[in-house]
Amino acid sequence: MNRPIDQAERRGLQSLFFLFGLGIMCLAPRFPDIKANLNVSTTYFGFLMSSGSIGAFAAQMTMGHIVHRLGVYKILIVSSTFTYFTLGLLIEIHNPIIYLIVNIILGFSWATYHISINAQALHRQSESGTQIIPMLHGLWSAGAVSTALIALLISSSVSLNWHILPLIIIVYLLKLRTFARLKPLLLQGNEVTEADEVVTFTRMIKSFSIDWIVSLGFLCALMLEVSVGDWATIMARQEFGVSKSIAVLPYFLFMGAMIIGRLSFNRFKGDRSDKEIVQPFAVMGGTVFLTSLGLSIQLKDTNLHLAFSIFCLGIFLAGIGISFIGPVFFGYASARSDKPGGVAVAELGALNQVLTFAGRAVISVVAGAVSLPVAMTIPGVMLILVVFFVAAASQPRKK
Repeated sequence: MNRPIDQAERRGLQSLFFLFGLGIMCLAPRFPDIKANLNVSTTYFGFLMSSGSIGAFAAQMTMGHIVHRLGVYKILIVSSTFTYFTLGLLIEIHNPIIYLIVNIILGFSWATYHISINAQALHRQSESGTQIIPMLHGLWSAGAVSTALIALLISSSVSLNWHILPLIIIVYLLKLRTFARLKPLLLQGNEVTEADEVVTFTRMIKSFSIDWIVSLGFLCALMLEVSVGDWATIMARQEFGVSKSIAVLPYFLFMGAMIIGRLSFNRFKGDRSDKEIVQPFAVMGGTVFLTSLGLSIQLKDTNLHLAFSIFCLGIFLAGIGISFIGPVFFGYASARSDKPGGVAVAELGALNQVLTFAGRAVISVVAGAVSLPVAMTIPGVMLILVVFFVAAASQPRKK
């Protein structure tokens, strides 16, 4: 059955993703204030920040099955309520141990929401025959950039509480309104068979499977995005000596390019297959990034402004190249799995948590042992390697 997506449903799905990015990323620009509340060292605070991955991993190991058992609507309500309640708590906490516990709950909650909306999007993409995942992920990126811009404008004059609490209340209420409008169209949890009547933790763990082709391809596609988020601002300050305000420019250019690429995916794609569009963009993005990185480092001692401009241009073009590759791998994960879309996305996300942690560790070690520019070549090379994984992932999975 080919059931098209009308404008009302499209706007609802867009809201689910945009509001997710707007709400879940709101704390990132205010981490210095939260660190001050906790009065801990930078290393300790880094551990506390990353603790959300524990909850996210637990959700990705288990919640894919539960989403398809209970239905998307119920899970969206519960996960959103816990997400914004815990976000509100985090800005009030002064005890690191309590912060750790609440942040793990937050990680579980946002990952559950992530699984739910992607399960719904994959279902409607398959049902309608229209590729919507890249566009929806572009709107998530737009939400994340929007919340960073809000913080940039008001963080110096507005307290942490007056910034975060009104924002998350507004986002939560808008989400509830969107859930109500989409309720008749959301997956109803009717995919449960008699054999699945009792969904136990043991059964969910035993059924977990890994598609290494998709998982490694997804890692190669994602690592540059992760590395730019981690290191681009630091590199701008450390290597090019720009001011704090200018140092955020590479990150904003990269995220802006990703938004443009994801929202323009269907226009870029035309009648070509995913493989035909992804492969040249991956090669272009990786090659341009590596070339601009090397050239800018060579020029920085003789012409700093030109060097930084080349670096920023390379970051922007790399963002275009990488923009829709990750979302395409979500589609591969679902298409190559005999499980529901939410389960496939959850399994991909669970393994990605582990692989991304390892990748970040490698880049950090190389940055410390050699230099940050050398470390940044690793995700650039990985992006080029996507061409091999996408060729294999576009084929049916061998049983």
